[in-house]
Amino acid sequence: MTRTIHFYLILLFIISVSSAKAIDNDSTKIKVRKNIIRWNMTPMFVVGPKSLVLGYERILNNNQSISINLGYLEKAPLTNEEGETIQFFDQSTKGGFDFSIDYRFYLKKRNKYPAPDGLYWGPYASYYQIWQDASINIIDKNTIKNTAYYNGSFSIYNIGLQLGYQFIIKEKFSIDLILMGPSFSYYDLKMGLQFDTDIDIDDPFYQDLYEKIKNSSPWLSQFIKDQSFEASGRLKFGYYGFRYGIQLGYLF
Repeated sequence: MTRTIHFYLILLFIISVSSAKAIDNDSTKIKVRKNIIRWNMTPMFVVGPKSLVLGYERILNNNQSISINLGYLEKAPLTNEEGETIQFFDQSTKGGFDFSIDYRFYLKKRNKYPAPDGLYWGPYASYYQIWQDASINIIDKNTIKNTAYYNGSFSIYNIGLQLGYQFIIKEKFSIDLILMGPSFSYYDLKMGLQFDTDIDIDDPFYQDLYEKIKNSSPWLSQFIKDQSFEASGRLKFGYYGFRYGIQLGYLF
């Protein structure tokens, strides 16, 4: 998680606590609303600013609900810095999607108000897929030494348990904080590289390119470093995962 994510988490938590305290202490005045539509803002910061994920939560009784999220993911463009030997110049294809479902148990003995207000836990399942293509110039002394064509995608299947807290503000608005969500995850990673001129994978330019692509997704480097990996290939493996997020909602 980046410093930006930490900042927004802390800021929204402070705002949420302050707003929650402003709610009338007389719970009999609270109107029961069983539906919430939500915007999951986390993918905008974690995946890319063009990502858009929406959700819906249905309250089943005083302490249980079911929630579904669905949306579009688009990874932020791979960036260049002046003087680098690796320059990305065409990223015409990129996209992805997000689907998740969770069942929530609100802690009625701990929470002051009925669902969907307060602390909750529950199982969840999710699926993410992201793909991205790019053309890459390999430059040596201001001369294009080679051109590479990169295409990559990854899919992640998650099953886990989550803990969160949802603040209800003025009976109509919500801030949902998924605080932690460890999971067992199955990863399917694909990567292809083709060059105009053949290049050995031990070539320093290839190594620079590999590091550039790997570092564009910090989580990817964590998994690839212990796996067999070549210029083109596919990795499938089970590993741990983690879910967290901030969602803003409207009750009706």
